[in-house]
Amino acid sequence: MRVPIEGLDPQFSTLIESAGASWYNALGASLSKRFSHGLQFLASYTLASALETNPGYTTGGFSGGGRIGDQYSARANYGFDNFVRPQRLVVSYVWQVPGFTAAGGWRTKVLGGWSVSGVTTFQNGQRLTIVDTNTLNAFGISSTGLDRAQLAPNCSNRNVPTAGNVTSRIDNYFNASCFTAPAVIGSDGMATGFGNSGNGIVSGPDQRNFDIAVTKRIRLHRENQALEFRAELQFALKLFF
Repeated sequence: MRVPIEGLDPQFSTLIESAGASWYNALGASLSKRFSHGLQFLASYTLASALETNPGYTTGGFSGGGRIGDQYSARANYGFDNFVRPQRLVVSYVWQVPGFTAAGGWRTKVLGGWSVSGVTTFQNGQRLTIVDTNTLNAFGISSTGLDRAQLAPNCSNRNVPTAGNVTSRIDNYFNASCFTAPAVIGSDGMATGFGNSGNGIVSGPDQRNFDIAVTKRIRLHRENQALEFRAELQFALKLFF
């Protein structure tokens, strides 16, 4: 028997069920300085972890969502969720550059009224799950990416990630030799079981993003009027934790 209920064709039947459990834990800390002496900033740090029994699920639509791998085994599906950034640091700031405000004349207009503001983000990559397309799955899971990959006999989940920064391993981000075909369980000598690799066993690339704005403010003759020129720069460093 290749299906949970004998006689039902898995290609033309749908079983919808709301099930699963998740555990989210986080530590948050922040440091702030209110605006004084031309400086203001806020730094926020989060250390988070999320584990659940149905990572990679999708929601929406009449047919609900889909789960990767064996839908009846919570133990096999237990692992890291892919939406969490394990560590995240965000710093926002405003700095009014000291100028020659007391000098008067053109020096005040040119050298005064400058400020720098921005938001800087450092964060770990999201968890990645290695999936496989197995047309020989005994339970009808043959669509693209609906089963996890099968670990080779001499490999565990810890052996899958490779070492080094992202640039140095762009063509070898995970150890492909750690995967093989799923074990055959069918009497026909072809049908296989589910892949046994874990969820979220590889961490995606970390990120360092910088959004910076430089502002020049020129006061007009009237006290309540001013001209403001603003230039913004956004970039991400190609360096990783």
